[in-house]
Amino acid sequence: MKPLFAFIVLSAFPVSVWPADDVTPAATYTHAKFVDGKGSLRSLIEFPEVSGDIRIELMCYGRATALGRLQAGHCSSPDDPDLTFAMAVSRVFNSIRLVPATINGKAEEVDFQFTVVFRKETAANSIEIYLNNQKNVDRLGIDYISAQRFSPHPLPGRCDGWRQDALIIEAAIVTAEGRARETNVMSPTDDIRTSCKKGLLNQLGDARWIPALHQGQYVESVWVNPIIFSSVPYKREQ
Repeated sequence: MKPLFAFIVLSAFPVSVWPADDVTPAATYTHAKFVDGKGSLRSLIEFPEVSGDIRIELMCYGRATALGRLQAGHCSSPDDPDLTFAMAVSRVFNSIRLVPATINGKAEEVDFQFTVVFRKETAANSIEIYLNNQKNVDRLGIDYISAQRFSPHPLPGRCDGWRQDALIIEAAIVTAEGRARETNVMSPTDDIRTSCKKGLLNQLGDARWIPALHQGQYVESVWVNPIIFSSVPYKREQ
């Protein structure tokens, strides 16, 4: 079962029309990624004690800092209403180590998206980790790396004063050059203040990304970023 916002985004941005050979040579960027071995996400996660066969796909978002840490991490899945599996991942966020993204050789902070898949079949447990948001699997397969935004994006002043729990989805088609070709801001649950939506769209239009990476080449991709507004403590959690 896919999250509601995944249906909204993929309906707005059909990927089947994009040419598979829309690529440019990788040159000046490297993506943030998990370290291998000690300190890796895979080495830190413990599979929850559950009965029966399961498959839980968690979509995770956060910021990969220039110092190799994960900040403002959040994972969710509609198939994990009790947050059993989300907590299995989020409780190790402070211990995770990352290889920072680089822009022209300099470490930079970027948006960081990944998927964690828990499987239990008979007596066998497995955990799979992918450095993407699963929005481009039909076109690129499972092993691509999602685009990673590196331009600053503070919450626009037009969105200040939000006083309700809400989910807003930023979405863009990010080109192989790291710019937005199309942008959208939507919510599956709430109306978005017009001025706030315009501020977010303007920000996306000016944003820069490390493009998605597939088989060593930069490619066009769907990029999605959830913004969670919380009435307590009245600030955005991203």
